Amino acid sequence: MAMSWERARVKIALVLVLLATVVAVVLIVQPFAGSGAAWKGARADPSRLERLVRGLVGLGPRDGEPGQARAADWIRAQLAGLPVQEQRYSARGGTYRNLFVRLGPSDERRVVIGAHYDARGPHPGADDNASGTAALIELARMLASRPPSVAVELAFYSNEESGLLGSAAHAADARGALAMISLEMLGCFDQPQRFPFAPLKLLYPAHGDYIVVVGRFQDFALVRSIKRALRGNGAAVESIDAPEAVPGVGNSDHRSFWQKGVRAAMVTDTAWYRNPRYHTARDTPETLDYARMARIVDGIAAWASTF
Repeated sequence: MAMSWERARVKIALVLVLLATVVAVVLIVQPFAGSGAAWKGARADPSRLERLVRGLVGLGPRDGEPGQARAADWIRAQLAGLPVQEQRYSARGGTYRNLFVRLGPSDERRVVIGAHYDARGPHPGADDNASGTAALIELARMLASRPPSVAVELAFYSNEESGLLGSAAHAADARGALAMISLEMLGCFDQPQRFPFAPLKLLYPAHGDYIVVVGRFQDFALVRSIKRALRGNGAAVESIDAPEAVPGVGNSDHRSFWQKGVRAAMVTDTAWYRNPRYHTARDTPETLDYARMARIVDGIAAWASTF
């Protein structure tokens, strides 16, 4: 009788471990997110995305005040015809600018989609983060031609590489922000995928030919909605919901909004976990996959239009 009870306890324990593993996988990976609606407006143009990346990189270094000022002026020029607002703030002994485009209804309640336009040191910063900046400029064109039903604020941030200073200045007044997406490195799809922890190799493809939506467990619903929108527009996409303590999970401008209690997520090619050119002189425009980038932009447009 005692032996039978011991066997039953072992079986129950194994079942509980199995159930806990399944729940953990579902929470982390969201394998059954499904697909969202296709974007019905003008599609993202890969050749335009490439021109934008090359144009921003061609301005030269974007780390200090002069380089970021040139970049901000250039971004304004690409947004000609759209209402552009500026936020100026003092940091690092200089004055820096965030740029904003509001589309859709005039409403304080809004979703924020942001990307940083600065780059680390003197490096070209094509993937990091001319790719996100180009995507945001293209997104402005697309949403302007088919305005969303909810207010969308497109935010071009300065000084991400210096401690998220631009997004922190923006998020200091986060009233009305319903959700935020950070577009952080969207163009590298030709490398093996690495992971912060070995067990994650069992959950994700080994070759990095997909984009990743990153959030915390409390951002589960937001991550799911973004993942569905990307998949519904032809992007190969994975996702991870994990604690902020996991290296890389909070490494972009979405963290500034987490700190203000706003749900937020990052769309990324995973930076140093995939791109060997990250923060080097080899992060150049010809290394990016603009066709895949375009599908990601279509997905973000669809997400914004159906939020």
